[in-house]
Amino acid sequence: MRRERPLGPEGAAPGARRVLIVEDNQVNAMILTAMLRRDGWEPLFAGDGAEGVAMTARFRPRLILMDLQMPRLDGFAAAREILAGEAGPAAGAAPVIIAVTAAPSPDVRAACRAAGFAELVAKPIEMEALLAVVRRHMRPECPPE
Repeated sequence: MRRERPLGPEGAAPGARRVLIVEDNQVNAMILTAMLRRDGWEPLFAGDGAEGVAMTARFRPRLILMDLQMPRLDGFAAAREILAGEAGPAAGAAPVIIAVTAAPSPDVRAACRAAGFAELVAKPIEMEALLAVVRRHMRPECPPE
């Protein structure tokens, strides 16, 4: 008899609602975490780009909110590394990476596109704008509560 894969919240597969926050500012990370939890998502936290790359490999989030200016490994380099690592046939689907920045200039937007970011959210973050971006990029089989 074939075993069915267990289902998580709202009938989605475990981890389907997982969002990785890569942010070196703890206050910003706490705000993002609260916004996501309030809408029923499962946020994880990484304190810099290098930790974000490692956590992506370990937890395989479907969506990543990535600050751009961080120590050790900035958001641009982290995004390129994550997307390059996800490109192999055994890796499965690459996560969607959303840039989070206080400097959303046209040059920064162009650099984000070049690095593989799907979209950009400007700081200070408005909850409805953030949640609209998250919902737009997550698959329909795991709608928010």
